Amino acid sequence: MARMQAVTFAAFGAPNVLEAREIERPEPGPGDVLVRIHAAGICYHDVLSRAGKIGGRPGRVLGHEIAGEIVAVGDDVPSGRIAERVVIYQRLFCGSCRYCLHGRHDLCRKSRVLGEEGAGGYAEFACVPAPNAIAIPDALDMTTAALAVCPVGTSVRAALGVAATSPGQTVLVTGAGGGLGLHQIQVAKSVQARVLAVTGSQQKAQAVRAAGADEVIVSADLKFSAEAWRLTQKQGAEVVLDNVVTGTLRESLRACAQNATVVVLGNIAAQPVELDPGLVIMRRIRIAGSGNATFADVDTALHLLAAEKVKPCIGCVLPFPKAAEGHAMLEQRAVTGRVVLAGW
Repeated sequence: MARMQAVTFAAFGAPNVLEAREIERPEPGPGDVLVRIHAAGICYHDVLSRAGKIGGRPGRVLGHEIAGEIVAVGDDVPSGRIAERVVIYQRLFCGSCRYCLHGRHDLCRKSRVLGEEGAGGYAEFACVPAPNAIAIPDALDMTTAALAVCPVGTSVRAALGVAATSPGQTVLVTGAGGGLGLHQIQVAKSVQARVLAVTGSQQKAQAVRAAGADEVIVSADLKFSAEAWRLTQKQGAEVVLDNVVTGTLRESLRACAQNATVVVLGNIAAQPVELDPGLVIMRRIRIAGSGNATFADVDTALHLLAAEKVKPCIGCVLPFPKAAEGHAMLEQRAVTGRVVLAGW
């Protein structure tokens, strides 16, 4: 059996539980492709998973933000796909349920995220079903392409899919200096929305402005609704993309316009939050959850990246064996944008 290098962990814990070691290389089944991984992003989902806060089991390879090159295919896959540059759709799915048949593979009840069960990105190779490997435009390098499904595709799903953001609307983004927030700003601006960006760090304010935010609210104590209210002439935001939720949801609701949509994408502390139902009722606020991109969202994300309407926000590129360092940076909020792993 062929072997490969990978980063894995034997037990839940701090970032230092991650270690590079040699494991068995997967082999493609009849409908699979084997991808040599060139770049893999570190998502905060990985951080929570490694710490044991969202289920799963130790001993696996994390990572679902993957770009690489197809190096082998199964018997049922055209050999012409070998050498194709691809980004990997991050969910495994059944393909036959009503959600899959309507293009909502993200809602498949049998779906699971790469890195939670098989085909994690912190490795030299990943084996996935052929439909999960999506060709990337020639204009995109692998490091950029690794962000197409998550965070850019996730931002497309939230801002353009769930919230249906339209020109002239005001969009408020919390956690704006993070890997999701910086891309959400650009996605919202791509449809000519006005963006108010909230960050708790003065050090991240410049990067948030550079991403295209019209107004930046620096709020270390996460009390930002009054300033958002002032900046909108007491009208509020029609769309809120809340990437933090823990400690921000109350303020997000207070910053809303009448008939606004609040999209919940994160839960940094992985715990319940309080909700004021009176405010939701009085302002007719719609609260909607959002998560992984659809295939259509990934197509949109790749187009936005190739057209440079969205530029990748990468704070740091590390070799794969330093994945623990990347996790620590995310936990300490010591990086602006995404951390991407590339090279051994």
